[in-house]
Amino acid sequence: MSTQDTDRKIAVIFATDVVGYSKHMEKDEDATLASLNECNKIIEPIIKKQKGRIFNTGGDSVFAEFPSAVAAINMAVEFQKKIKERNTKEITQVKLEYRIGINMGDVVKQGDRNLMGDGVNIAARLEALAQPGGITIAKNVYDLVVKKTKYEFNDLGEQKVKENIFHAYDLLLDSSQKRKLKTQSSKAKLIGLVGGAVAAVFIGLFFTGIFETEKKLDTSKIVVLPFKSLSDTKKEKLLALGISQDLGSKLTKSSKSLNILNLKKIPKDLSEVSKKTNASYLVDGNIIQIDNMLRVKVDLIDGKNISNIWSETYDRDLTGKNIFALQDEIIKKIINELVGAGAVLSKDINKKIASSKTSDITIYECINLARNSEIVLKDRMKAVNCLKESVKKDPNYADAWVWLAARTRNLYADYPDQENNHLLKDASKYIENALRLDPKSSKGLQVKTIIEFHKKNWEQMFSTANKAFEQNSGDPSVLSSLAMNVAFGGNCTLDNVSSSNEQPKDTLNNECQFHRGCWEMGLTANKMDTGNFAVMDNYMLAVCYNIVKDGKSALKMMSPMPHQKKFWYEIHSGVASHFENQFKTAEGHFENVKKAIKTNKLTKIYDIFKKYNNEKLSYPIYEKVLKKYGFE
Repeated sequence: MSTQDTDRKIAVIFATDVVGYSKHMEKDEDATLASLNECNKIIEPIIKKQKGRIFNTGGDSVFAEFPSAVAAINMAVEFQKKIKERNTKEITQVKLEYRIGINMGDVVKQGDRNLMGDGVNIAARLEALAQPGGITIAKNVYDLVVKKTKYEFNDLGEQKVKENIFHAYDLLLDSSQKRKLKTQSSKAKLIGLVGGAVAAVFIGLFFTGIFETEKKLDTSKIVVLPFKSLSDTKKEKLLALGISQDLGSKLTKSSKSLNILNLKKIPKDLSEVSKKTNASYLVDGNIIQIDNMLRVKVDLIDGKNISNIWSETYDRDLTGKNIFALQDEIIKKIINELVGAGAVLSKDINKKIASSKTSDITIYECINLARNSEIVLKDRMKAVNCLKESVKKDPNYADAWVWLAARTRNLYADYPDQENNHLLKDASKYIENALRLDPKSSKGLQVKTIIEFHKKNWEQMFSTANKAFEQNSGDPSVLSSLAMNVAFGGNCTLDNVSSSNEQPKDTLNNECQFHRGCWEMGLTANKMDTGNFAVMDNYMLAVCYNIVKDGKSALKMMSPMPHQKKFWYEIHSGVASHFENQFKTAEGHFENVKKAIKTNKLTKIYDIFKKYNNEKLSYPIYEKVLKKYGFE
């Protein structure tokens, strides 16, 4: 379409979404979706009543256009009042609150229904600036309605959200909503003219034009949240998980200066995630599948005030090829935003991110099942069988081989008492196929490190761990897995052990690298994982601390872990409690150990520790403690 043929117009744009939607979904997904449907039944007739038209929706968000500013304002007020009325009823199970932004500006028609352009973008920025239950409007809307309505307004002054600068007003539904925001000052404008290095320093201080004195967030840290499925089907939920996990992996590859944390569960409170992780950015989203069409909504969220930096909705035909292309498009958009904010330097961007792809959507579904089986253990065998079929369909798809190797390795490790060495041989064969196709696969190198660990092939294990570390230095979950293999690999004994503040006693060769694994890689991973969302760093450091009999530090590692009554949680916590002279607490932990393994025999525990190459390292320390609590 040529420039002169572009369908442009001036429109009054209404934008709204639910406050804390992720928190509600985590608490009760079914009740939240039911409440969202109820609220949609409230908003739709009010929009129609005011001659408005919904042109885009994305889960909890609604965008509509109106023929006049007064109509949009009246609609917004009536909707907020009805939502407030709904929330006061005792029978209301989930009390949803909405933010609303209204702008008038230039828009471009896209397709039969959708609108795009600055007019829509600024409406979204105003919505992000609004208070829960509130309405924030642009000055051009205010100028049109102030003398034609009886509403009270509060002047917020000139505000800046991302690259957009606009004058904003709150419509006051009651006096408690009156607030004062610092305006876009000349000092903030000056920063926009300063070179990239200075802008990177100050970007954490200015986002919406509000100057904050609190601790600055880490501009290189991004938390990728699990995308939500807007349907109840397991297949769609796994697809949502897969898309978000892949986005995290590709972001890790995209720039060496980024620290990416992929969450596996939807958090209750986004502000708490930002505080715990010190992350400046969060990536959230949702998906819905309609027949063979996939709609994906992605939000890049400012970690400081949990407001949207941008929100984008993508509609694609559901094929493997389209999913991978969509992921690449989203990554490009995110990276462009971070470069513009000074969070990433252009020179650090990897512009040639090689993606392993398949055109078969059923293979991608198998991989998503494999991902989920890390949590849902009963799905592991099903995932392995599915992946075996996948590599027959597309033997050149490296990721299918990687996940087949990973989950086959899991089956080997899940049953330490069984004679199942054939599984390890199969896993080794699968990972070699994967790395032949994609030698720089970060997940592949991580899986190969673990397989070589089980095979006790120490020279190969340390070599692969080093390569994997180079590929994954920004991902704490991967780094902690590598740290565990490095710390406990080789032929370490207690003679090689040193505490974190001592000089290394190991030889940094293929015999033992305990100090590097525990106190260099392990502590680095733990420092990166400020919110304790990855778990491997906590567990491996608990073992390291218990080996040097530092029970206090070991308990600090275990206290955030939600795995009570599980074998590893109870045995590490029990030993640490004993070292801290908390003997009654230790006794409780060790009783849970006996229940977990259904025996008090030390031979059972020895066999488990041997499978993880710890029979000469941590086991002698643990054995002395266990004998004091009825193990024999």
